[in-house]
Amino acid sequence: MSAHPRLVERREASAALTRAVESVRRGSGCAVLVEGVAGIGKSALLAEVRRPAHALGVRVLAARAGELETGFVFGVVRQLFEPLLVGADPKRRAALLAGPAAPAAAVVGQSATDGSAVGDYAALNSLLWLTVNAAEQGPLLLLVDDLHWCDPPSLRYLAFLLPRLAELNVGVVAAARGDEPGADRLLTLLATDPAFTVVRPRPLTPIGTSALLARVFEERVAPEFARACHRATRGNPLLLRELARAVRDQGLPTDAAHAGDVVDLGPHAIARLVERRRARLDPPAVRLAAALAVLGDGAPLADAAELAGVGMHTALAALDTIGFPEIVCDSDCGNCADDGDAHGGTDGGSDAGDRAGGGGRDAVRSGDPAYGYGGPAGTRRGGYAAGARRVRFVHPLIRSAVYASISAAGRARMHRAAARLVEARGGEADLAQIAAHLLHAVPAGDPRTVTLLRRAAARAGGLGAPAEAAAYLRRCLEEPPPPAERTAVLLELADVTLARDVGAAAGHLHSALRLATGSVERARIAALLGEAAAYVQPTAEALADLERAVAEIEPDAAGGADGSADLRARIAATVLFTEFATRSGRAALPRRVPPLRRLTEAEGPGARMLDCAIAYQDAMTGDPRAVERARRALSSGLLEPSEHTLTALALGLAVLVLAEDPAAIRRLDELMAYARRRGSLRILATACTVRARGWLSLGQLAEAETDAREGVEAARILERLPRTAVLGPVVRATLADALLQRGLADEAEEVLGAAEGGRFGGPVHMLSGPRVRLALTRGVPAAEVAESALAVGRATEELGIVNPAVTQWRLPAALALRAAGRPEEAHELAVRELDLARGWGAPGPVGRALRVGAGLAADRGRALELLREAVGVLEGSQARLEYAEAEADLGTALHAAGQAREGRARLRVALDLADQCDAAPLAGRVRAALRAAGARPRRSALTGPRALTPSEVRVADLAARGHTNRGIAQQLFVTPKTVEVHLSRIYRKLGITARTELARALRP
Repeated sequence: MSAHPRLVERREASAALTRAVESVRRGSGCAVLVEGVAGIGKSALLAEVRRPAHALGVRVLAARAGELETGFVFGVVRQLFEPLLVGADPKRRAALLAGPAAPAAAVVGQSATDGSAVGDYAALNSLLWLTVNAAEQGPLLLLVDDLHWCDPPSLRYLAFLLPRLAELNVGVVAAARGDEPGADRLLTLLATDPAFTVVRPRPLTPIGTSALLARVFEERVAPEFARACHRATRGNPLLLRELARAVRDQGLPTDAAHAGDVVDLGPHAIARLVERRRARLDPPAVRLAAALAVLGDGAPLADAAELAGVGMHTALAALDTIGFPEIVCDSDCGNCADDGDAHGGTDGGSDAGDRAGGGGRDAVRSGDPAYGYGGPAGTRRGGYAAGARRVRFVHPLIRSAVYASISAAGRARMHRAAARLVEARGGEADLAQIAAHLLHAVPAGDPRTVTLLRRAAARAGGLGAPAEAAAYLRRCLEEPPPPAERTAVLLELADVTLARDVGAAAGHLHSALRLATGSVERARIAALLGEAAAYVQPTAEALADLERAVAEIEPDAAGGADGSADLRARIAATVLFTEFATRSGRAALPRRVPPLRRLTEAEGPGARMLDCAIAYQDAMTGDPRAVERARRALSSGLLEPSEHTLTALALGLAVLVLAEDPAAIRRLDELMAYARRRGSLRILATACTVRARGWLSLGQLAEAETDAREGVEAARILERLPRTAVLGPVVRATLADALLQRGLADEAEEVLGAAEGGRFGGPVHMLSGPRVRLALTRGVPAAEVAESALAVGRATEELGIVNPAVTQWRLPAALALRAAGRPEEAHELAVRELDLARGWGAPGPVGRALRVGAGLAADRGRALELLREAVGVLEGSQARLEYAEAEADLGTALHAAGQAREGRARLRVALDLADQCDAAPLAGRVRAALRAAGARPRRSALTGPRALTPSEVRVADLAARGHTNRGIAQQLFVTPKTVEVHLSRIYRKLGITARTELARALRP
């Protein structure tokens, strides 16, 4: 289907958008970003794309962001989906909100919250499923105009949707300016995402300018006059149209003799147009125009009239005086999106630039990495009573010019009055809209404003928009609140900030702590402060505050009704959380921990949090008692997932992962399910990070890579990697390890290059292992690798971290030392590693140390003895990849010792295990060893139930029990397309062709 020639010199841009619509119609999702300066024709292109969409049966949901409505939570999302839900019959509405989409009803303002908060990840996931459900009845196209003003929660939704579009019959077409200062970082990330095809309409050529002027004036203009207009406007279509209107208003002829008269009109055409109009307006019309600018696009005329202090009859007359429909128009009129390109007529003007060549052609390219961004994120109003006449300015530039013409004091007064008006009309039904106006009002010490902002913050936080809740509370502090409420507001601000900016949360808690009076209140705040400080570099002041809080709680209050004993334990836990994050803190742990052990005798969540912290520290030193302590804490039922228990849960689960406890993955599955159902991105990132380490210890490399990539993606959306003390580097280290063991060294190097480490103890020891292993694969000289590994070891042991399940620097160092001609040092390190591994007790580190020790052994007999012991330790363990490595080395050694038959048998076991783990380098090495041993290794992939990955097992089990693809997708929080891909692999591995064969094929 070809692009319709309704726009001047926009053939290539229109064609790109039409191709996007056709792709969506075929079931392949895509995204297009139309980028350019104001007035270049972006909105016109978005309006034009509706034509091919309608012709191809693609449903369009549209939204337009507003410059001034920055406080409207999920404003753009509401514009997209609220009409869809409002217009649906009960059956269709139930289908749209089925399964994981249910929380989306509250997000888009179509149901009251039940009081339970929706985490930011849960909100995004529910909106994704609303999108999936909406596309069930046919392809869907989301149009978002003025993306540079989009509210941050809606931006996060788009960022969440974008990487999943390929699996959906959904398209996104957005328009945005590239010249706005002060870019929202997420907007920049979104706009530079390779998934976007970027379309850049260019200024009109002189030929295109002449064609557009001919349409406006309905006659050809003199070439000299057209060139003068082109110079004055630089080919900007909107400025050109407004210049033409000014020429027409002044009655200037369009001949060569008057070409010079237009030069001074062009550069400020919009502002001058507004000034000229405003100068001719009577006071009621001036006030109405100002009211429309303050209320924003789509405001009911009745509201604007009341804000302006005029009656409806006067308001209707004032519309004509302002300029209807050239300056303002009805919200549903077709011209509202016209920002410059002429519509109507097919006189060939649309081809002018293509024939002329050069500057008039649109720039279209996919995934442009140079795409720059600026601009405050904004929101969109909604929720007005049905049936009210709504009006808007025809272009945001005109609205901005009118708004700028109001004095700063006048704007602030009008926004406060607008907030009162919205509240009077609907009470607190739309707190976000009330709060959006209050954000622009001058602080006045008004208690009602404080109340409204706090309630708006509570609602925003409950809808998974903590950043916006924080904005309301910061404005609340500026009002300011009564002194008696200030501490409560600071605590609320810290609570909503914790999920996204733990550094800011710590600052708010510091402020609250300074205002708090009673010792118990101060202690509770200090505990929260410690939990926040665990994720950022704590200051000496933070640690001093925590220690004072512990001292202020009377020791003899232990066991009292106020829960002081458990509170002391909780604060002690947070002291350890903060000290884990600094070198000086880690150095103090040997003296800090012993006196705290007695506090774990209390019963309560605080004591169990302390158990987790002590268990983690014990695990770092290799003390096996850590495992039982972690199990006690996690099985108590006292640590329910939340932002406040997250650190403790993560540390306790990490201990179980290090111990290769079979229950670790199950518990992590539960935490992941909570994160997806109700949790925040921070909880999801944490769960992904720890579970990825768990999969890695089990040798499930594909699963580890999947979780690690999701953890990195969650951190990217959060934009917190630069501030994270642990999670960012740890999840990247895990991803790099998984990639290296799968043979993807280039990708691993890229991941390690992007990791931010070295600031704290955690990143140092976690990143060091994959970096050393990468150096070994790259053929770095052995002496250089050895020195690098030894330097890492010295730094790590200075932090008190010696457990080989945590840090794996000794064995790579030993191998490098031997290759560098330093066998005594190599042997010493290998022996030390084995001793420490036996002390910890997990099979993986023990087997690994035995295997590497065999490689360093002086004689073949000793090497075989160590390898057989390694296989015996690992055979029944969870560490399947370590077991594969041990079988491979044993098989190779047996063949070299003349025991070819057993050697080949061992190698075949190793090959099966390597394929199950998706460890391509190991599988390749084993195949080569089998060929050298005279055997013919199988070429086909492993088949049968053992070949299934854990994810495939979950999908297969649900499918065998009768669940539909859609039901499986909802349970596993993936798209139906992902389930289809899994099932195709499952069928191939099991050798079946139908779903009905699954139950039989899965039986052992």
